[in-house]
Amino acid sequence: MRRRSGRAPARGGPGESADVSLLLADAIALLESGLPPSRAWTLAGVPVDVRGVPLAEAPAWSGDPTAGRSVVAACTLARHTGMPLARVLARVDDAVARDRDARDAAEAQLAGPRMSARILRWLPLVGVGLAAAVDPGALGLLITSPLGWAMLGGAGLLTWLGATWMGRLVRAATASSSEGLPVPVVLALVDAALAAGLDVSTALARTADAVDPLTAGPLRALAAAHAYGGSAPGLEGPLVDALARPLALAQSAGAPAGHGLRAAMVRLDREARRDAARSAGELGVRLALPLALCLLPAFALAGVLPLIVAVVVGADLGSLDVPTLDHGARTPSPTP
Repeated sequence: MRRRSGRAPARGGPGESADVSLLLADAIALLESGLPPSRAWTLAGVPVDVRGVPLAEAPAWSGDPTAGRSVVAACTLARHTGMPLARVLARVDDAVARDRDARDAAEAQLAGPRMSARILRWLPLVGVGLAAAVDPGALGLLITSPLGWAMLGGAGLLTWLGATWMGRLVRAATASSSEGLPVPVVLALVDAALAAGLDVSTALARTADAVDPLTAGPLRALAAAHAYGGSAPGLEGPLVDALARPLALAQSAGAPAGHGLRAAMVRLDREARRDAARSAGELGVRLALPLALCLLPAFALAGVLPLIVAVVVGADLGSLDVPTLDHGARTPSPTP
């Protein structure tokens, strides 16, 4: 069963970006009504090529390019295996929804630390404003004196270093850990190929023909290993780990691999959410380093130190002057 969000976005027309879940639901319904794939995709608002396969760069996928590549792979696999396209799309739709939910959860977890990084970059400027509000002479000191220029230059340099440091931390936390099709989508494609009656080796080979070259490499190696009844010990990665146990049972005992593949999807979804929460927590702690080493010193240079100097310079210290005794002058002798 496909999962939907509680708030349904507006359905886009042809050539517009629409919610992928709604678009796939329309396509599956049209296919199950008996329409050919090319006609079904056209009515759903997705342009197709001469084979009747949707275009990966169609405007309908602009909001989620990963979903577009997944749909193209599903259509290609259905053509290679002869499996009804509606069934393949139903499996891929669930996998795409899982991947999209995991990415949305990661974005929600990282929203707080990312916003904190944006706000903290303005901390030195806030220091200048506070200093000017407390004592306008501090602003004049920063603008008109060489000492103020040096303070502004140091604060600007520290602010640039802190902002650059924070930007790198945020990008490292939000960077995708894998390329190519998401692992749940590949698992759904392999499950569809096995459900079409193909053996393990052929299912892996047909799936490899349908996906991108980066994802196809491990699948072809696994297909070659299973064709000779062996294994591929040199292969590593989330995709290989998720496929190893279900396909080994299917190869050795003829057990259906679908249950194991779906369990692997659930495990990957849980791990993705856990990794997102951990990354958000670690990012919040790591942002304290550029804050303490760069932005707070910049705040002190641009706000606190000018205020102190302005107060000292503007203080009236005349009452503290005392006459000094000139020891070189002769004291007049008293009159007898």
